[in-house]
Amino acid sequence: MTYDEVLAKLTEILETDFRIPRAKITKEATFRGNLGMDSLDAMDLIFVLKKVYKLDARTHEFRDLHSVDNVVAFIVKKLAATR
Repeated sequence: MTYDEVLAKLTEILETDFRIPRAKITKEATFRGNLGMDSLDAMDLIFVLKKVYKLDARTHEFRDLHSVDNVVAFIVKKLAATR
């Protein structure tokens, strides 16, 4: 799965499930700062991403991923490692 495909899916999830306007969702956007998500939202997002991508990742692995770009890159790397 490519970076752009994961970015598109993450954007869709943030827009649909978290009601974040698409215009706010950029690669540089931070979840707490730019997107206004709290820690419960972050946990919900991690759960959704693990389910969508069937990730074998522990929740703490997401702890330092504060931007959209960080999360997308992490998912792409995890998916590549499972091939």
